[in-house]
Amino acid sequence: MEKWLECTISPGQFTGEFAVQGKMFDDTEFSLFAPKADLNFSGNPSWDKPVQGSIRVTISEQEDELLLVNLPRPTFENGQAITVKKNQIK
Repeated sequence: MEKWLECTISPGQFTGEFAVQGKMFDDTEFSLFAPKADLNFSGNPSWDKPVQGSIRVTISEQEDELLLVNLPRPTFENGQAITVKKNQIK
């Protein structure tokens, strides 16, 4: 089931790529680079003014208010699957 996870988006290192930052269920931060096709945001993010947006995720499992989601790319910290709160998903 495809959904969208809230995140903050900044320019990436290469054309067509963006830096994505977000939080997991325990407020631990995650980050990754993703192409625009996997993101939903408006405006033009810059290094001094990132924009709020969302990244495409697939829900793998749910337990109470926690969801295990798969990201389109691996994070730098935790791989491709992370746990988030249900209220972080659109």
